[in-house]
Amino acid sequence: MVIAVAVKPSDQPKVVNLEEIGAVNAAVQNMLLAAHGLGLGAIWRTGKPTYHPKMKQLFNLREQDEVLGFIYLGYPEVMKEKGERTPYQKKTKWITADDPAS
Repeated sequence: MVIAVAVKPSDQPKVVNLEEIGAVNAAVQNMLLAAHGLGLGAIWRTGKPTYHPKMKQLFNLREQDEVLGFIYLGYPEVMKEKGERTPYQKKTKWITADDPAS
């Protein structure tokens, strides 16, 4: 399955277009994580076809709208081995106001 990803920025003058794009990027990341959590293979791809003017026409997008890429979903041929996570305590350094290192 392929999901086309696009952003349709708000026409409200107070809305920042870059933040609209960032929100879509975050949604894509969440979709990829959810897909992997369900055992699916998922990647986000772009490339020249993504930015071709015909894409806006195909998806009935306005001039200010943008296709940002495509999410490809499927079942992987090889299942990924379960990795071993390092506990956060081994990677986290808490800094307090009275810490001389801060």
